[in-house]
Amino acid sequence: MQRRSAKKAIKDTLEVELSERESHELYYRICNYLLDNDDKCYISVIRYKYLLLCDEISSNVSDYLVMEQLLEKMKEKHPLMLSALTYIVCYKS
Repeated sequence: MQRRSAKKAIKDTLEVELSERESHELYYRICNYLLDNDDKCYISVIRYKYLLLCDEISSNVSDYLVMEQLLEKMKEKHPLMLSALTYIVCYKS
């Protein structure tokens, strides 16, 4: 995941301004949460990324679309966890 793509997707989807490092961290925290708690959701995101890569879409665009889908799925299925993870990334000491 490219940090700029994650940052832009978070800003567009969640309307939260994070640094590139924080955006990257949020991406990995969400992926780890889904791996532990929602395999089907995580697998669907991986399939989506695979399809984008097969269609030879640039990595910047595919990373943006994957992060956007990941955030949308989290908003739909796990909104409280998304809020908690975003808060942790933004305000950790």
